[in-house]
Amino acid sequence: MLQTIKRWFSGVAGSGWAGAAEWAEARRYSFKRTRDGDGFVVDAGAPGSGWRLEWGPSQRPYIQGSELRLRGDIGEIDLQMMVLSRSLMDSMEKAVFEQFTEDLQTRIDTATPEEMRWLVLFPKMPANELKMLRDSFGAAGSAPRWLAQWLAGPLSQQLQQARSSWLAPEDPLALILQRGRLTLRLAVQQPDAARLTAAAVLFDVALREARRVAQACNDNGVASTQPSMWSGSGDDGPAAR
Repeated sequence: MLQTIKRWFSGVAGSGWAGAAEWAEARRYSFKRTRDGDGFVVDAGAPGSGWRLEWGPSQRPYIQGSELRLRGDIGEIDLQMMVLSRSLMDSMEKAVFEQFTEDLQTRIDTATPEEMRWLVLFPKMPANELKMLRDSFGAAGSAPRWLAQWLAGPLSQQLQQARSSWLAPEDPLALILQRGRLTLRLAVQQPDAARLTAAAVLFDVALREARRVAQACNDNGVASTQPSMWSGSGDDGPAAR
């Protein structure tokens, strides 16, 4: 058993993830390597009330190399909304446009990530409603009213803080709310403690505000919103050990 523990710590140190492991340990989070050894998983809090952080190879074509993912449940509400860094939204819109047929029919390959299809399916939030975020972020969703509610106040302030401190204009960032779950995707090649902390702080605010909106929807008798015309995949998170 002692040798197994030594090998585990040696593997973490050799991978360059020692700082991430120490970051998780200092907060009493669970830290595990993925089974294939090319990433790690951090669990914070109890299922349903906490969140999961994953780092490893990107699962989306719009993020190159490695990505950081954070996921948390928001409750039983069928809202489909997203916030993207402006540079990412522009590149995604260009990629979607290039998949149009010559007669401008919106034929999009079903292998295209849902968040890219949403740019065609759902209305985008007008620049005047984005206010101070309009130059750095874009947003779209199935329910404009609730999208505006989600972005109002603390989340908008936290996004501005991220943009002015640690999130560069070219950094691809996506906050995606669907099927009762919020996911943050961010390009991170080296998962150092500073970047993990910054991403976790942003996600905490986004998750809290998403749960607030979900509760408001339930209080207003909104059981669901317009369903997506494309079916989505299940949890694509990595297995851990």
